[in-house]
Amino acid sequence: MRFLLADLVEQVDAFLLRWPNARADARGLRFVGAPGAQLRLPLLAPRCGPGEPLVRYRTRLPGAAERHVVLLLQAGAMAVGYWDGEELLHHKAVRRYVVRGNGRAQPLHAKTRGRSRYGSRLRLQNWKRLLVETNERLRDYWGEYGAPERVFVAVPVRVFSDLAASDPSPPFSRDDAQVQRVPMHVHRPDFAELMRVHGWLAHGRLELPG
Repeated sequence: MRFLLADLVEQVDAFLLRWPNARADARGLRFVGAPGAQLRLPLLAPRCGPGEPLVRYRTRLPGAAERHVVLLLQAGAMAVGYWDGEELLHHKAVRRYVVRGNGRAQPLHAKTRGRSRYGSRLRLQNWKRLLVETNERLRDYWGEYGAPERVFVAVPVRVFSDLAASDPSPPFSRDDAQVQRVPMHVHRPDFAELMRVHGWLAHGRLELPG
């Protein structure tokens, strides 16, 4: 059963009544009360520590509203939003022509074949421009609203490397404590996809023994 972040306290209290000795798993993503009994936290919920008792986690709820950023970036498209709790303060979505007719992203094609025709150069320029725009937008957010407590990214590893190497660089690195990968399939970024992903991050899941 899925539940909203707003219902987390109610779900935790009910879980504690049945499994008062429930503890978080080694990754700090869910609480386990018994075989088949799991309370998976919404990723937007306050974090728990590996092995933390659920009864201790309950004392920290509901917790202060956290500022968070969601960044979706693929070849040719970017969507990013900055939230303060449930309030979306600002968002931006950009698309650029960087994908060849056969569907391959130009940066990857250039590394494998290295052609330098005008269309290829244009796609590479657009890709670099998109990376710069992304980092400039992120830096604007950090400057205007402050560094968020959480950063959720749906960015392929190779793309993140390109993002980190661009000038200006992003205001965070992949290994920063507040950065967390979005563990779901993400379609081509736009505003609708940004809101879909954010909605998914705001849901938890309750599993009970059969």
